[in-house]
Parts: sequence; structure tokens; C-alpha cells
Amino acid sequence: MESTVKKTMVNFIVGMMVLPSVGAIVTGCGELKKVDEMHDSTAEMNKTTGKMNETTSEMNSKMKSMEAKTTTLSQMTDELYDTLRQGNSLQLRREAYDAVLKAPTFFKKTSEAGKYFMSFEFQVMNNLGQDLEPGKRDVLAQQEAQEFFMEIEELAPRDGSINPTASPNSDKIASQENRTASFNAMAVTSHQMNRKEVRTGKLSREFAARSLYSMIEEALLAPRDKAQSGYIREIMAHQEKAIQIVQTRLNMFPMMFIDLVSKISERSFFEKAEMMVLGWECDLDSLNATQIEFYQTEVLDQAIQAKQLLVKLGLQPKMDSTLLRLLQKMKVKANVQKNSVASAGQVRLLGLLEELKKQ
Repeated sequence: MESTVKKTMVNFIVGMMVLPSVGAIVTGCGELKKVDEMHDSTAEMNKTTGKMNETTSEMNSKMKSMEAKTTTLSQMTDELYDTLRQGNSLQLRREAYDAVLKAPTFFKKTSEAGKYFMSFEFQVMNNLGQDLEPGKRDVLAQQEAQEFFMEIEELAPRDGSINPTASPNSDKIASQENRTASFNAMAVTSHQMNRKEVRTGKLSREFAARSLYSMIEEALLAPRDKAQSGYIREIMAHQEKAIQIVQTRLNMFPMMFIDLVSKISERSFFEKAEMMVLGWECDLDSLNATQIEFYQTEVLDQAIQAKQLLVKLGLQPKMDSTLLRLLQKMKVKANVQKNSVASAGQVRLLGLLEELKKQ
């Protein structure tokens, strides 16, 4: 009996000792399962990350491809714009040039001539795309000078003479009288610039705004003892015509002033003769301050600048005899006491007129 009890107690104690070991084994198996699950998750994440890397790589390749396509598209757009602008500006110049020849009055001719000069391609550059290419602006300026001097060969009097009284004739556009009047209109508007060229000149630190006339001035003042290039070369190759333009400006602006204040172009032959023999009245009192300033800066100052350029070149300024006589026979009516602004303007205007009379 006693031995049976002892045996039972021994078995109980052994059982109690074995139970923790079994629990540990069970617990250990659970942890191993968790580790396996974490390993599987990590492997899956690695696969996902790999796929994401592949996707990112593909996206980068597509982005580079899109950038290349965008660059190509931009280049194609620049080329298309440049080609269209070239064609459009040429068409506008042709239309304006034809309009100059057909215009029935001198002031209409000057309006069309101004459009002609403002439609040259370098006058409408944007400084974007191909316009940023080094030297492109100078190339376009050279092309303008070349085209212009070829065009005016049919307009300018072949003997180099100046005729500020030439009358437009829209019925006989090929007549020398009409061609000379057209040349005169070209000469007096050669300083005009497109507003885009003016804006470009203001915004740029590299160059100033240029007109055909400013290019002519630069060329005529360039050194004569060495060959030039670019638009300077083109203008110097036509030096006689360039000087003829300057001489024409010296004559045409005073003639424009006379016509503006006397309407001489609307008068009959006998009335014009009477003005030259008996004289005529220039009523400055009828002009407002703005008109006086305009006639000074936009008309007579232009003639003075042309005269100064000729003198600087060592050339004799040529004043047409008819124009000179009209200036000499002008009787000025001016009340310089009426107000300070008008008075100062009248004095400056009279001073310019006196300077132009000097030979």
C-alpha cells in the first residue's frame, strides 16, 4: 500500500516537471511560426519594392522621353514661327511698298512708307526661341539694308538730285515725278521703328533700338580706310544713295512744315508763284503748344540733324532753290507774349527755321 502511494507521488512529480517543458515547446513553435510569417512578409515587401523601383524607372524613362519630345516640339514651334514671321513680314512690306507707289497724296505715301519700315523682320523680333541666337539680329538688319537699297533704285532720281516739290501721281505710278515723290516719302520715314523694336531696345542691355536711318548714320560715319561687314557694308556699298537720303530729309522736312502751315500742296500753280514772289504768312499764333512742339521735334529737328550729319561728313548741305525761296519769303505772325509755353515754343521754332535758311 505504501509502495503504491510512493509510486503515485513519483509519477505526479515527474508529470509536473514535464508540463513546463511541453509548454515551452508549444510556445517555441508559435514563435517560430511568427518568424516565418515575418520573413514571408519581408520577402513580399521586397518584391513590392522591386516592382515599385521598376515602375519608377519606367516613369523616369517616360519623363525623359517626354522632355525630349517637348524639346523637339518647342524647336518645331520656333521654326514654324520663324518661317511664318519671315513670310508675313515680307508680304506686309510688299503691300506697303505698292501702297506707297499708288498713294495719291504725299502724306498718304509717308503713312504707307512708315508701315514698310516697321514691317521688316528685325523690327518685330521677340528675343525668344531662335531670336536668342547670337548675331541673328545683325543678319536680319543686314538683309533689311540690302533689300531697301535694291528697292529704291527704281525710285531715287538717277542723277542724285533732290526734288522736294515732286507731286504724287496715282494715275501714272511709273512716272518719274511719282517715283521721286515715293522716294521722298521713304526718306522722311526711314527713322521710324516698330513699337516692338522700341520695347526690345528699352529692355536689352546689349543693344539699342535701331531704325534704317540710324543704321545709315552709323555706316556713313564708319572708318573709310577699312572694309566693313554686316549692314555697315551693305549701306557703304550704296553710299551715294545713302547720302541722297540724308539730303532729301534736309529738304523734305522743311517742305512738310510749309505745307502743314500753309496748305501749299492744295494751292494752284499761280497761288504758289504768288507765294514765292510776294511772300506768304506763317501764323504761329494759330498753333497750340502741342502743334508747336510737334513741328519742332518731329519735323524741323529732323532736318537740322540731317544738316549736321552732312557737315560732319564734310559734305555741302544742298537746299532746293524753290524751298529756300519759300523759307526766305515766309512772313511770321507770332505774338510771343500770349503765354510762356507758346512763347518759348515759338522762339525755338523760329530759331530752327533761321538755321535752315543758312547756306
